[in-house]
Amino acid sequence: MSGRKPMQTLSNTSTARERAKLARFIAAMLCEPSPACIDDLEHPAIRDELQSAAIALGIPSQLIERVFEAHSITAREESFVRLLGHTVRSECPPYELEYRSAEVFQQSQTLADIAGFYRAFGFDASGPLTEREDHVATEWEFLAANSMLESLATDEDQIACCRDAQRAFLSEHAAGWMPAFFERVRRAGPESFLAEIVNLAEAVLRNWCNTVGVLVGPAWLELRPVDEEDSTITCGAPGAVELGPTLAAAMDEGA
Repeated sequence: MSGRKPMQTLSNTSTARERAKLARFIAAMLCEPSPACIDDLEHPAIRDELQSAAIALGIPSQLIERVFEAHSITAREESFVRLLGHTVRSECPPYELEYRSAEVFQQSQTLADIAGFYRAFGFDASGPLTEREDHVATEWEFLAANSMLESLATDEDQIACCRDAQRAFLSEHAAGWMPAFFERVRRAGPESFLAEIVNLAEAVLRNWCNTVGVLVGPAWLELRPVDEEDSTITCGAPGAVELGPTLAAAMDEGA
């Protein structure tokens, strides 16, 4: 699990906006491919904006270039289906709970804790169904929206609140399991489109954690045992938290 290390000086709110851009892009790329998103990726201005954001944060812009070079609708769909699939226990599970050894009650508590972060910033957890609270794309969307809120804040207390939430969410959730997810993707599909995405995602995650003083989790975690009680932890079932449209709207309002 992740921990704390001495915190470095945080950059200004304009840097938070650059971080939000990259996080939202990563979230979109870790979702099931859609025609609208494919069209967006063909716009050269998006590539330029993302490269500028990476440079502003000290992240190699070549990582952005490799994503765009590897991208095609066929490559993206193939890697999504083969590596992430449409079930909770795929070859590379994109769900935080799969990387935690815990009883069903503790798993439910983890989901509730993640949803609590979302609710604390006014994100509706009762919208139309897409993904569970602990899906990798959902967690990146929350980080993107929170960083965008930070960039728009004019009050020091509001800025501090956003930064504290990012630090806590990374420490307690995202930074602890995502490196192991990234490594599984690289091992299972080293030449895949998703491998390029997780390389970018890891660079952004490590940069973010270094900024807020959070240690990154290990590159390998065993998946939790699967048992008959797993039917109580659902993926794509009524009642699951869905944040895509809500966070997208929040980001659009701040654009």
